[in-house]
Amino acid sequence: MKKILFLVFGLSISFVQAQFNQDAPWMKDLNIEERRGSNPVTFQEIVDAFDAYWETRDPNVKGSGFKPFMRWKNYWENFVKEDGTLPTSAELWATWESQKDTQLRTRRVDESNWIPLGPFTHTNTGSWSSGQGRVNAIMVDPNNPNTYYVGAPAGGLWKSTDSGATWTTTTDNLPQIGVSGIAVDHSNSDIIYIATGDDDASDSFSVGVMKSTDGGDTWTTTDLNPGNTPSSMNDIYMHPTNSNILWVATNNGVYKTTDGGNDWRNRNVGGSSNGTTGLNIRDIKINPINPDIIYAVSSSNFFKSTDGGENFDIILGHGLPASSSRIVIDVTPDNPNVVYLLSAGGSSSFQGLYKSTNQGEDFTLVANQGSVGDIFESTQAWYDMAMSVSDTNEDEVYVGVLNIWRTMNSGQTFQKLNYWNAPFSDAYTHADIHFLRFYNGELYAGTDGGFYKSADSGVNFTDLTAGMQIGQFYKIAVSKQTSSKMVGGLQDNGGHAYNNNLWQNYYGADGMDTAIDPNNSDIYYGFVQFGGSLNISSTSGASLNGQVGGPSGEQGNWVTPLAMSKNSELYAGFSSLYKLTGSNWSAISTSFGTNIDRLEIDEIDPNNIYVATNATLRKSTNSGITFTSIETFPSNITSIEVNNTDNSIVYVTTASNVYKSIDGGLNFTNISSGLPGVTKNCIKHQGLNSLNPLFLATSLGVYRYDDSTLTWELFNNNLPNVTVTDLEINVFDNIITASTYGRGIWQSGIPILLANNDVKLVEVTGINSTIDCETNVAAQVVVENNGLNPINTVAVTYYIDGVSSGFDWFGNISSGESATIDIPSFSLGSGVHSFSVNTTIVNDAYIVNNDSATFNIYANETGTPNNVNTFENNEDDMLVIDEGTSTQYWQRGLPTGTVLNTTESGTKVYGTNLSGNHGDGIKSYLVSPCYDLSNLTSPELSFFMAFQLERDWDIVYVEYSIDSGDTWNILGSSNDPNWYNSNTTAGENNTCFNCPGAQWTGTNPFMTEYIHDLSAFSSETNIQFRIVFHSDAAVNFEGAIVDDFVVRGTLSTGEFNDSSFVIYPNPSNGIFNIKTVTSELFDLNVYDISGKQILSNRKLSSGSDSYQLDLRSFASGVYFLEINTSNTTTTKKLILTN
Repeated sequence: MKKILFLVFGLSISFVQAQFNQDAPWMKDLNIEERRGSNPVTFQEIVDAFDAYWETRDPNVKGSGFKPFMRWKNYWENFVKEDGTLPTSAELWATWESQKDTQLRTRRVDESNWIPLGPFTHTNTGSWSSGQGRVNAIMVDPNNPNTYYVGAPAGGLWKSTDSGATWTTTTDNLPQIGVSGIAVDHSNSDIIYIATGDDDASDSFSVGVMKSTDGGDTWTTTDLNPGNTPSSMNDIYMHPTNSNILWVATNNGVYKTTDGGNDWRNRNVGGSSNGTTGLNIRDIKINPINPDIIYAVSSSNFFKSTDGGENFDIILGHGLPASSSRIVIDVTPDNPNVVYLLSAGGSSSFQGLYKSTNQGEDFTLVANQGSVGDIFESTQAWYDMAMSVSDTNEDEVYVGVLNIWRTMNSGQTFQKLNYWNAPFSDAYTHADIHFLRFYNGELYAGTDGGFYKSADSGVNFTDLTAGMQIGQFYKIAVSKQTSSKMVGGLQDNGGHAYNNNLWQNYYGADGMDTAIDPNNSDIYYGFVQFGGSLNISSTSGASLNGQVGGPSGEQGNWVTPLAMSKNSELYAGFSSLYKLTGSNWSAISTSFGTNIDRLEIDEIDPNNIYVATNATLRKSTNSGITFTSIETFPSNITSIEVNNTDNSIVYVTTASNVYKSIDGGLNFTNISSGLPGVTKNCIKHQGLNSLNPLFLATSLGVYRYDDSTLTWELFNNNLPNVTVTDLEINVFDNIITASTYGRGIWQSGIPILLANNDVKLVEVTGINSTIDCETNVAAQVVVENNGLNPINTVAVTYYIDGVSSGFDWFGNISSGESATIDIPSFSLGSGVHSFSVNTTIVNDAYIVNNDSATFNIYANETGTPNNVNTFENNEDDMLVIDEGTSTQYWQRGLPTGTVLNTTESGTKVYGTNLSGNHGDGIKSYLVSPCYDLSNLTSPELSFFMAFQLERDWDIVYVEYSIDSGDTWNILGSSNDPNWYNSNTTAGENNTCFNCPGAQWTGTNPFMTEYIHDLSAFSSETNIQFRIVFHSDAAVNFEGAIVDDFVVRGTLSTGEFNDSSFVIYPNPSNGIFNIKTVTSELFDLNVYDISGKQILSNRKLSSGSDSYQLDLRSFASGVYFLEINTSNTTTTKKLILTN
């Protein structure tokens, strides 16, 4: 067979589109119409049938089947042709061939060099259903049990030669990379067949059966090719003794080859003269000892062949269900006479498990919902449904739809083995089971989240996905400061955040549009489907720190647009434009009558906001308050981009074309010339470059365009042939990032062109994001000459809490060199302060690289041991720090809740909500002052608290830091006396997901003193504490209130000398004279030997150099005098002899 990978096929075009899974219940009538010979169904007809089906059903139920369709719709809506149908495999293949031909003829060198960024592996830091990417098929090499093959629906074929420890792929050069079936030659492991496409959700189209003769390094087409292939294929099987014979199940029947794929024939079913044409064959199995006996099932019928698959007879009755919406089957070498059949009913829910003991001639119902319950837990069996029988025990059967269930007695009883929302349990697999099969006594599972294997009958599953880059990303956001920080949303695998070369899965569901705060690159935002919740991490994805529900009464698009201005204002598009204010969405505009599809904020002037609704482009010049319709395009808008240097230039893409305006959107010109017929998904402009380069994400890679060529050229070196869904450009490190739907995230350098004069602010140093007890700040700014001419003067402006100061720096910086400039040191009072810097030069070409991020500086005060913080006065204010978008969540004031309404002393407390219930998805810290414990013996922390928290979901605990807040650790454990009431961690059912294993939870409505021994920290001179409040995403009560916070202990009896103060006489019978040589104001506190304060806060005038302290009313003994000035604390021992 010739290698024809790049051959343009001249065969007849199949009339089967990449339409949706035919087993979905809303497809039934459409399938009948198409089979009767009417025109192919259109995309809109499928959408309308779906909408009608769901009018009377709840789409929010887990496993309802709603989400898989929405993924399909979102992916394919940009592929719709002018006649409303979707393209055939041959048409899509021809587009790819045209692209290859153009690439061969171009004279310009492709300067791209794409490298994969992953996720290859990840850490779960907040997801309730952690995963990495969907897996459709798994195969173990029959000649080598250490060699595995995995097929992903849009991520290609992956191979491991070390039992899943490492993985490689060689299918990136194919024009599509979906794999739903794999067969390896049992006589020659170099020969591999793959059934292409995505049989469950149509995330990729089928180009037939591909064949490799070199272990997967290269691939050729077979007789089932893009010109004649059915639109969907699933499993492929090889004859156990003759490797030239194979069978493949398709949505157009069973195909058989007897010559290794040179010739494929559609085989007869039930005596039909048309073979199996039109029958959606979802599963086939070969009798374990007689390969002439083959079983096949369509969506609703069971078939059997006794002549090696030449002819199939339909088996009706004989104990089989009268009708089904999907069927899967399995056999076992433990008993070759046994066939199991698993059936879904008309609603795609569990109908029954049937068993045959006479090779499929007769069946017996062995389990249904009435006998074993709903083992599907779902109504989406059309999308994911799998079954496997143990290869050593015919009674041991595994069923997977939402989770995996097992019977050890042929269906009499079932046991649920795992929970989709318990990612830390030993038996965890991601939800939605697409594949189950035994190989060599071990169970292999393919799910929406990856590849899992169990060697102990499902008691434990090992995740073997690490190393495979198969994530299906909707969107990606990259930090303004560095392209090494990003966050993206994945199909059914939530939000994945990247930082320090690590991917972290910080929330679950379908991750959608995302954003990173341009002024604080640690703050990541990510939507789930329909904008239902905004998930916030303030730790670059290391934790889920906050959640904000969608606006009341609103449901956005499947991918609800999210955008952030350069001023850190976060906007979202629902039926109106919304802005995030604190922990709530506020409507900015009036309703557009339909959802916003695209959203773009001008980088230069954030007052300019563009939105798209269908084909209409609207513009606001007042930050979204009012909009004007400025253009309607021939088809729906897929992206909007404002030029980053000249904001009068605007770019718009539709699925078919690219448009440019040079007058702020008043008029547009089509600049699509030279682009092939690929879908245009996203356009981005590269700033800091006078050639105005544009980058276009398409269904077949990335294209580049600039003012010097005025033509589109491939920017595609090493990038897989897969749909690129989003692009981000970082002009500070000159890297472009691409998200793909099936092959994760990729990055490439981009060509740069220096201006004559340009200064770039690289970084600000000396600013700590920690909680510092030192109030003096010494910052530096690093600038780089990003132009051709030398720089001699830099104008520096810095802002402290919004107040500007500035100076000119003089020196010499050559092109490409950098310099460090000192900012004059400054002092700050206790509290949260903001700091930012701007640098510029004369004739500066670009202003977008002149500003630093805005930094928060947390300045704390020094606390006095034994001084009780009663929270009655402003002086008792403690530092409050919130993660996410919450602001000052702990509040000081009068508690008036229904349950929490008392104080320990006075009238005020600190509370999470002083008058009602706390918010959801909140993480907030009440931070103590900094304490020196070195002068205390038997130190301890004490405070009073009452709380009403949802048990095992919302929590309070205490942390400490001894390094100015760089690191925090849990203080104590639940075993400590008079301390925490819970040691719960995330359990089998994923309760207490946020619990560290030492916390308060549940309810104690009474003010109770909690005390913790601090003797282990007695040598610490700078220790801080923080009370952490952390609530989950739903259900809330009144939270917690805290009063009378104190660090106490017995003051040391050693002398502390300070020449600024002289005390005489000492000992004294009551009168102590204090003489000072300082002119500063100071105050005095007197403590007895137990540490109790007996005199306090007596402010003294600086007009006198002496003061008389009268202790005659107190008993004889040792006392301690604490003298406080603005920057020192001195302790003196007093001996009273009344």
